[in-house]
Amino acid sequence: MNFRKQRQDHAVDLFFTLSLFCVFTVCALLLIAIGIQAYRTAAASLENTYSARTALSYVAEKVRQHDEEGRIFLTQIDGENALLLTDQVEKTVYETYIYPKDGAVCELVVREGTEISPDMGQTVLQVGSFSISELGDGFLELAASDGQGQTDTFLLHVRNSGGYSRKE
Repeated sequence: MNFRKQRQDHAVDLFFTLSLFCVFTVCALLLIAIGIQAYRTAAASLENTYSARTALSYVAEKVRQHDEEGRIFLTQIDGENALLLTDQVEKTVYETYIYPKDGAVCELVVREGTEISPDMGQTVLQVGSFSISELGDGFLELAASDGQGQTDTFLLHVRNSGGYSRKE
């Protein structure tokens, strides 16, 4: 009888150990599944906001590089506001246009006086939308949206003594 009781105790110990192992395994798998979902969500969010914020930073840096009197102009390309940045290399003046086109930030560099069209530019970054607005007193507002429709804005002050001007 004593032998039979010991055998039952061992069966209970084995059952308890196996059930504890199963609970641990299920909890570990649930934790891994939750971690994977959290990672996917964070990675998708970062990927979506990357293009909009990078586009705004790129345009802001271009404006800062050209922040001197008579080098920054606001113009229109295909009915949309665009930035016109000028550079002089020896005696030749080059114009850099930064403008929105079909959900992208585009850039076009040409010699002064060259006839341009929006299709000539290179796509810098794909964004949901991109716009440049004049706020007055030397302020420009850059806005870009990501693939999920979240819009980031960047307020930029042109620091040169003459501000920027509008060029038609």
